[in-house]
Amino acid sequence: MAQEPERYMTAVEVLELELIVRDFLLVLNEGNDVDLHAFLAEDVSYRPSAYHRVQGRGAVMEMIHEIRSSFAEWRTRLVNIAVSGPVVLAELEIVLALPQKEPQCVMSFASFRVEDMRIAAWHQLHA
Repeated sequence: MAQEPERYMTAVEVLELELIVRDFLLVLNEGNDVDLHAFLAEDVSYRPSAYHRVQGRGAVMEMIHEIRSSFAEWRTRLVNIAVSGPVVLAELEIVLALPQKEPQCVMSFASFRVEDMRIAAWHQLHA
């Protein structure tokens, strides 16, 4: 049985995926849960490690809220970004500060799989 040839994405399609992730990170920093909700697929999967998975938009939003409430400051800065098919790869600098402590930088690498213009999978590794 012959395989169908691989379909390459147009430059506009690649840019759309990049902008979805860029905008998601911007809204994540702004802390607007209503706007953030719109970026995530209903059955989104978040993996902060190989051994842990958070499944579903509600659970991911709850996890984000818990992280925000744990830190006096939480900002994510995009360092580099690349798109490969439906996957957007991002090198991130995360600035975290506990209450009454100095901010600390943590380098991170994330992959976002985008389906139907929403993030369907988010995997993040921290240095």
